[in-house]
Amino acid sequence: MLPLFDMMMQAQNGAAMDAVSKQFNLAQEQATKAMAALMPAFSASLKRSSSNPYDFMGLMQAVASGNYAKYFEDMGKAFTPQGIDDGNTILGQLFGSKEVSRAVAAQAAQMTGIGQEIYKQMLPVMADTLMGGLFKQSMGQMNAPVNPSINTAMGETIQKWLESTGFAPKQKAAPEPTIFDNPFTQAMQQ
Repeated sequence: MLPLFDMMMQAQNGAAMDAVSKQFNLAQEQATKAMAALMPAFSASLKRSSSNPYDFMGLMQAVASGNYAKYFEDMGKAFTPQGIDDGNTILGQLFGSKEVSRAVAAQAAQMTGIGQEIYKQMLPVMADTLMGGLFKQSMGQMNAPVNPSINTAMGETIQKWLESTGFAPKQKAAPEPTIFDNPFTQAMQQ
């Protein structure tokens, strides 16, 4: 799977930075810094979600719905009231509360000097777009080839779940990765 930042750079056919900079009245460099400042929080929350089966199932259901692909293809849709609502739903699943989302926005603002209010508006848009990107990657619809040797455990798990639900065609069998660090789920997996 592509790193999250690289995946975001492919959103809207590579015009994600233009969309973000225009929507939030930022220079391209500022938009890039803003997006990069949020990626560690999204990455950490995706990893945390993948370690909890209940959180993971909710996230996979959202990804598998395919509804988020439209936000990845056209970020303008992520700026609509429906897009913001969908993004806030994903933020709730990823971060657990509005307080955590606000803390992420505050930390990113402190790192970049870009206003916290901009980050509060940007977070749901980024969540929508990331979910759409994860869906497109798992369906093999990304521009860059997905190299199985660099797939993340999350990406491989998404793919397997989509295959088991019939949302994606089965890929060639590869050695079974250790998906979770949790010994209980490793035992269940074996």
